[in-house]
Amino acid sequence: MKITVSVLDYLGRYEIGVLVSCGLMYEGQFYGGIFFYTEDHMNINVEESLTEKLGHSIEEDPEYLDILRILISKVEPFEIVFPNLPDLNLDEEDAKENEQ
Repeated sequence: MKITVSVLDYLGRYEIGVLVSCGLMYEGQFYGGIFFYTEDHMNINVEESLTEKLGHSIEEDPEYLDILRILISKVEPFEIVFPNLPDLNLDEEDAKENEQ
């Protein structure tokens, strides 16, 4: 695979899913990403600089499904981790940033 991924940290639960900080290595460069998963869905968002480097969105990459499979295999099962994580309120985080 040209992109390798790793799980960095569980950020918390957001609405019906789990947010996980992840790292992606591409051509010797590190890029951050956020992996979101529920009982039956998963998605990843990556830094804009990786999208620019790839020349397309991560969802359009031929390795996208492999990336998702690897990430889901590295995290705790949803039903185990979701009840034990704190709620993450992104609206509060946005409000704090706007105050500064």
